[in-house]
Amino acid sequence: MKIEKHDKLDIADEMLDSAITAFVEHKRFFVALNLAAVAEELYGKYVRICGLKDSRQENIEAATKLVESEGVTAVTVRDWKKIANKYKNDIKHFDSDADRYVTIDIEDEARLAVAEALSNHDKLNRKTSPEIERFSEWAREYASQSLGMS
Repeated sequence: MKIEKHDKLDIADEMLDSAITAFVEHKRFFVALNLAAVAEELYGKYVRICGLKDSRQENIEAATKLVESEGVTAVTVRDWKKIANKYKNDIKHFDSDADRYVTIDIEDEARLAVAEALSNHDKLNRKTSPEIERFSEWAREYASQSLGMS
């Protein structure tokens, strides 16, 4: 048995790289979403420990401002977090037969999960891996195609 101490940010780096590989190379979007979500949580926690706002918090603040500008004030931070974690939780919870199926645009949700993890990764000035470079290249091509520029 070899018990060692591991840095959770290194673990997050490995999960993010694996999420990107699952997404870009293998089109295994559920795997990508799950790994990216765990990486985002680890990075995000350390971003907050460092006294900064993580990407989830920034997104919640932006969404809150948007709905409040429309006169909606009943949405709490807890509600936003539940919305933000909906698909990750829908996938992992299987408490009854009603939970057997999940309706989701999995490629889109996986892409967003990777992007959110990358945002926190960047806030911590973590090393850019070849996988991250590959995802950035993929994202530029995806954006170009989405905007009809290719």
